Amino acid sequence: MSHRESARDYLAAMTDGSEAFSKVDIARVCQLLFTTAAEGLVVVDALGAILMHNPRLNVMFGYVEGELVGSPIEVLLPDAVRSRHVAHRAAYEAKPVQRSMGMGMDLWGKRKDGTVFPVEVSLNHFVVDDVRYVMGLVTDITLRRKAEEELERSNQELEDRVEQRTAALREAEANVRRALEKEKELHALKSRFVAMASHEFRTPLSTIMSSVDLIGRYTEAVPDEKVEKHVARIRGKVREMTAMLNEFLSLERIEQGQVVCAPVELDIVHLCIEMIEELRSLAKAGQSIDYDHLGPERNVTLDRQMLSNVITNLVTNAVKYSPEGKQVELRTSIARGRLSLTVKDEGIGIPAEDQQHLFERFFRGSNATTIQGTGLGLNIVKRYLDLMDGTIRFESAPGNTVFTVELPQYLTA
Repeated sequence: MSHRESARDYLAAMTDGSEAFSKVDIARVCQLLFTTAAEGLVVVDALGAILMHNPRLNVMFGYVEGELVGSPIEVLLPDAVRSRHVAHRAAYEAKPVQRSMGMGMDLWGKRKDGTVFPVEVSLNHFVVDDVRYVMGLVTDITLRRKAEEELERSNQELEDRVEQRTAALREAEANVRRALEKEKELHALKSRFVAMASHEFRTPLSTIMSSVDLIGRYTEAVPDEKVEKHVARIRGKVREMTAMLNEFLSLERIEQGQVVCAPVELDIVHLCIEMIEELRSLAKAGQSIDYDHLGPERNVTLDRQMLSNVITNLVTNAVKYSPEGKQVELRTSIARGRLSLTVKDEGIGIPAEDQQHLFERFFRGSNATTIQGTGLGLNIVKRYLDLMDGTIRFESAPGNTVFTVELPQYLTA
């Protein structure tokens, strides 16, 4: 009996001996299974000689029918591993087990034309008439290897891209930190400048005001209308400069967190009358500043300095943006635990397109460019009201503007 026939009989013996099949049928089924297998099948003897193989193995390695029979199995291996494979095969023959070859290794096959390709090999052994044979299942994994390489390449590209993005983010973070440090330096420089400027400007302004007061006294005995006019003008400009300095200082103190709300009990009527008396000197020719309080309640508990600043700013703006001969009204009332304060003028109004920006720092209305101001007053008013849990709203049209402030009657520290 030839080795081919022995192997065929062995394959037939492994098949379920169902009574529905004759021995001839079993042999035919085994032959079909062997010849139609999608993977390469090869049977070798103890010396590694190829005894039989299926057609798929020929296709896989580029041989024709019968060309491989009798050749050593090493003919299917690359030249560099043939000598080592003889030793591996001898070791397997000494202790044969059913296993997959090269776990964790790269295995390669060599075609007849010399090209190599990646393979997987599974081994099994069997004995027929006391003779041991080894059967190998060979799988061409070229497509799988390409897919794995492509996946690995994609993963590497993704890792490289992530690394690039990470590096870019780190650089951006470093830039932001440097920018923040620079901003802190500039902010500190600005704070020092504002503090220095306010101190240095106040001294000459105080001197100018004192000198103007002396000039006014010297001319009391001999009144001179021209001198009085210029004295009044100088006083007005000094007040404007002082007000601008106060606004810059107030904003700086607020931004530095140095402003703390300190509520005290006070009479809102007395405070408003006091403020109106001081502000009347700012009124233009023919302008009047009227005050009225509604209701019997007069006592509130609020920060006196902040509330005075709010009243001063709103009334000053009403005077500044109103023409000569117009009226400015200040009204206060207390109801249901809330203080309401309104300032109404008959001035130029606030353009509709400017109203949404009115409380922003340094913003000035498009119709107010010829009127002196810093654009900080209403921003400071809003910040003071926020500190006192208050609100402010306004309605404006040419010839009529009304600001309404609401505050809690009793504010706790």
